[in-house]
Amino acid sequence: MAKVLGIKQQRVQFFYDTLFKSRGDATVANITATELAAAERKLFVTSRGSFDLSNMATGGQLVSDQTFLCYAVRHEVQFWGGASDVAPFQNTPGVFVLFLNSTTFQFMCSEKIELEGPIAMTPAGGGPWGYVSDSVQPVLTNGEPQSRALYVLPIPVAVTKRQGISVTMRIFELLGTANNATVNVVNATNHYSGLRLCRTYLDGYHTRDVL
Repeated sequence: MAKVLGIKQQRVQFFYDTLFKSRGDATVANITATELAAAERKLFVTSRGSFDLSNMATGGQLVSDQTFLCYAVRHEVQFWGGASDVAPFQNTPGVFVLFLNSTTFQFMCSEKIELEGPIAMTPAGGGPWGYVSDSVQPVLTNGEPQSRALYVLPIPVAVTKRQGISVTMRIFELLGTANNATVNVVNATNHYSGLRLCRTYLDGYHTRDVL
């Protein structure tokens, strides 16, 4: 169907890609590398072919003459129902805090860095949420699911037609002292026996042709 010339549709819509979504210790479970944490990985650069992982129709840029005003970069992080064998962060809260405080991002348009920092500063503002004082397995997520949990950019990042976009995720080691060894955060994450998930969202106003 031909597009309607001179008319554009604007909608509020986020784009997302997944750093990892899997369950089970990587040393014993049958998990592919793309479903596990890595020291560095770029998101939004390839078409994942699965709506479960990403809603980007094409890798690296928006389709056709679409444009996007990004008002928020968000990160959803979850660990639930398992443990890790990397001391002293074996339990769920330990792995969660370790990962959250060791992971950074760089949001890039073309070759320019538009926003960067630790993912703890860009909470998802959504996702599962719940805690009971005597709960053995509390649900943890990066940011209380309310709008006040979002870090909204006062000036949006404009993504123009066919402009390349990507988000580089980096996970750093937790450096130790003479008496405490350095912790490999990637290994601690991948050795977690429960559910682990990390998604990145680019949230804002999406403009596209009317067909």
